[in-house]
Amino acid sequence: MRRLIRPLVRGTLAIMFAGSATISSFQYAAANEVHIVKPGETLSEIAKQYGTTVASLRQLNSLRDANFVWYGQRLVIDQGGSVFADPQSAGRYQLYRVKAGDSLTKLARRYGLSVTQLAQINGISPLRWLYSGQQLRLPISPTSVHAAQSTAPVDFQRYTVRPGDTLTRLARQHGISLSRLMSVNGLSLARWLYVGQVLLVPAEREPALQPTPLVPALDPAPQAPALQPALPISAMVPGQSHGAVHTVQAGQSIRDIAGQYGVNHAAIAKLNNLANNSILEAGQALRIPSESALELLEGMEHRLDQSRYPTSTERWVEVDLSEQLAVAYEGTTPVKAFVVSTGVGSTPTVQGTFRIWAKIAMQDMRGGSRAAGTYYHLRDVKNVQYFHRSYGFHGTYWHDNYGTPMSRGCINMTNEDAKWLFDWTSPAVYTDDWLFSNNANPGTLIMVHE
Repeated sequence: MRRLIRPLVRGTLAIMFAGSATISSFQYAAANEVHIVKPGETLSEIAKQYGTTVASLRQLNSLRDANFVWYGQRLVIDQGGSVFADPQSAGRYQLYRVKAGDSLTKLARRYGLSVTQLAQINGISPLRWLYSGQQLRLPISPTSVHAAQSTAPVDFQRYTVRPGDTLTRLARQHGISLSRLMSVNGLSLARWLYVGQVLLVPAEREPALQPTPLVPALDPAPQAPALQPALPISAMVPGQSHGAVHTVQAGQSIRDIAGQYGVNHAAIAKLNNLANNSILEAGQALRIPSESALELLEGMEHRLDQSRYPTSTERWVEVDLSEQLAVAYEGTTPVKAFVVSTGVGSTPTVQGTFRIWAKIAMQDMRGGSRAAGTYYHLRDVKNVQYFHRSYGFHGTYWHDNYGTPMSRGCINMTNEDAKWLFDWTSPAVYTDDWLFSNNANPGTLIMVHE
């Protein structure tokens, strides 16, 4: 489903940045440190607008190509910077005015903090960009922050990053906090891991010897319970890791069975070559997809050839318009499949290779024409991810006819599927506010094709 984004970028975002960063206007270069690229703008036009140079913009924003900026990209405009006293936190913190080239990562390293610690001190997201003139609280010395901290000694070993690894997953796997893992390796949440990268992670320790328990008093041996017959596959619980076979009971519908197993009813229909509203017969056997629903790939007439994959190392998402399927990949390995609804009629889904450029956990959507009878206003649309202008993924509550084109260009998913994909893709979201990709973390690759 499509949505008008231009008014949001030009209006709502200006208000958001004005409130949070004391930027009073998007019209005056003297007060505007962040510029959102509009369709058709060039770097030279932006430089002229703010009275700076293309070279300065390229250096400040780490731009490789002077002839390429993309719609929605955030550019930082150069201003000055200084340090001054903070009377409210004398003895521990000083106020620092951000200057061109500063970043949370650089400042954290300079003051002996992790990016997460510095972000927490200032009440901002670890992924938030800094802008020239912004005021940050910084410790007068590293000891003012670390004096009260004591960390048990930890032995570290080398770990080589594998496909699918993330900082969050590795921290949980090795029993270390995310901030400590980033600090040890000099990383930030905005920095991607790559396959083959070497990180330091806590070494596995030998488990401590446990005392031998006392032998309890002897009691009569309990009688072994009678053997129970093995549960039929159809009795598997929702969210099963393996596919199942369900025997239809009288009066059951595909939606009834889908609710029993906690899967998308359209996935059951597609896996069994049925329509969503097919009438079932008692005794009919239905295949139930697993939690990953990768069984759906078996029935695809033409899988995308690996020679056409946009990457072999990153996470990415394939959208097959002919099959009405979306598939999440880690490198060349599919990890989850979704039955979706894409654009229909005069509002087809755009095709090509893109990157997610904006995400928000919930928003209202409106568009169309009242005069033509096509106007719509949908409230609280969940887990929205834009990958090309106003085309994106999002949860859908106004229809459940997945597997059939239904939208105005966006990719409709169940709220559960949209939430999984929202959490799996980058950039990572830490608040309910808008988050935009940037040069350091340009967002997950999306490939849409027929």
